[in-house]
Amino acid sequence: MTSSMTGTSSATRPASQSTSASGNTASTLRTAKRMAKQMLPLINVEFRAIACGTAGHLFSVWSVMCAAASIILGFTQHTPLWIPLAVAAIIMALLRGPLAYGEQLFNHQMAFSTLRDIRISVFDTMRRLAPAKLKEQGRGNLVTVITEDIELLEIFYAHTLSPIAIATITALVNTVVLAVLNPWLGLTALVFYILIALVVPLLSAKPTYRAAFAERQAQGELHSLVLESLDGREELLAMGASSTTQARLRSATEKMLDARTRNQRAAGWNGLATESIPLIAIMVFVTVSSWLATTGQASTLTAIVAIAGFLTSFPALISVARLGSGLQPTMAAARRVFALFDETPAVEETEDGSDLKGFDALEATSLAFRYPHARHTTLSDVNLRIVPGDTIGIQGENGAGKSTLIDVLMRFRERSSGDLSVSGVSIEAVNTHSLRSQESMVSQDTFIFSTSLAENIAVSKPDASREQIEAAAHKACLDEVIAELPGGLDHVLERNGDELSEGQKQRIAVARAFLSEAPLVLFDEPTSNMDALLEGQVMRALLDQQADSAFVVVSHRPAVLAYMKQVLTLDHGRLSPTR
Repeated sequence: MTSSMTGTSSATRPASQSTSASGNTASTLRTAKRMAKQMLPLINVEFRAIACGTAGHLFSVWSVMCAAASIILGFTQHTPLWIPLAVAAIIMALLRGPLAYGEQLFNHQMAFSTLRDIRISVFDTMRRLAPAKLKEQGRGNLVTVITEDIELLEIFYAHTLSPIAIATITALVNTVVLAVLNPWLGLTALVFYILIALVVPLLSAKPTYRAAFAERQAQGELHSLVLESLDGREELLAMGASSTTQARLRSATEKMLDARTRNQRAAGWNGLATESIPLIAIMVFVTVSSWLATTGQASTLTAIVAIAGFLTSFPALISVARLGSGLQPTMAAARRVFALFDETPAVEETEDGSDLKGFDALEATSLAFRYPHARHTTLSDVNLRIVPGDTIGIQGENGAGKSTLIDVLMRFRERSSGDLSVSGVSIEAVNTHSLRSQESMVSQDTFIFSTSLAENIAVSKPDASREQIEAAAHKACLDEVIAELPGGLDHVLERNGDELSEGQKQRIAVARAFLSEAPLVLFDEPTSNMDALLEGQVMRALLDQQADSAFVVVSHRPAVLAYMKQVLTLDHGRLSPTR
């Protein structure tokens, strides 16, 4: 089966993503837990990153402490003990570089490998949801999910889990070391470690999450609206609706910028707390150390070494403190990605059903369809029989349900009630792959891939020979297009075939249908972008090459319907004969 249709852009927010972003801690933890599951296959890499990072940060602190002790002992007490302390300080300082490199190497190995797997899962999900549910998502929203949202996840996998583990371990170890020097020093350090690495992120998480989620949603909606407006720019200009569209774009932009401003404001408060509390901590710790030294509860050497160690112990903690705001856009992006994963397809494919040996008939009896949450039934009591050789035209007002009927006949959507069978087998009981081999579809919206014209036609039959592709192109009246392109059939089309007219794109869709050789072909406004002369040529070509195939053509154009043996009218969800 080949389908040349693409999902029409829509700025409508998907239902699964329209829930309020409460930003509560439980929701964030659930999202983080789900994200962590994605990295389980590479957990050994994460352990290496934690080991390198922990050792690197501890060596950084201890090298300064050893250096301070070595200098004091060497210049004031002239004891040989300064030599091993100096050697230890130098060795740990030299190891700090390779360990920091190892931490970054393993973190990014983890991040990019996990993002690769997530991207694969996203495209698998999109295939599972196509085409019906993808229409509801909106193209701009999907583009945001598979590009910007997934890229934001890198912050979690490369700069979140291992830094939290590293900060926790180093804080505990440094607390023990300082407590050994003096219990009051250990207690003071522990209080500020908890304040910086735990309290600050938790306090800033909720407001930042709300703002970040609102920004991601608003950006997705804006992208959908932009793509929708670009795709329909000619119609908007022709209908004089450009000013209304500009107003919608302006409103969507203001909404996104407002959310971004609130997000940046929340991040600013987090940054202020992150920078201020360490300064306060240093002042308090120096005061406590001085007090202990002056009261004789700790030596001057102990106080200076402790201060040196405490001053250099903040980098690991500050990176965690900044997660309070820095991580929230990532969590919002992850929620949108997982919302896509959680979408259920409009139709579950049948893998263990019957294989069709051929096409005898498609028959619908009392067929009905109703969209979820819709007040009214779109299709009701539809009776239709299609047999080989039929040419059936379907007309009706906009919104009458013509495209929905095609979706149901193609099993892109599941019927609500009634009977629908292919070659005497209930459509749900037919193996989906086998069903697609018997049906093909041509839509007024044709997507052109960034590959050659020949390969674009061969989408419907990848193993087609060159002769078969040329024959399909000729039947679809593409000869003149091939002659105009520099490389002919081998000319590479880019950016959704920008160099082609909409009518030429539709002819490529018709060529795909010819090449598929499907016995049942459904056409949804196949000539809507063609002039009358070309429309006539294409319709005559269709009928000349029909043989035993059955054609169902949805169209508003009387000239197209005139070629049909039977014309039906769809009105208020019901089909009735016109002639």
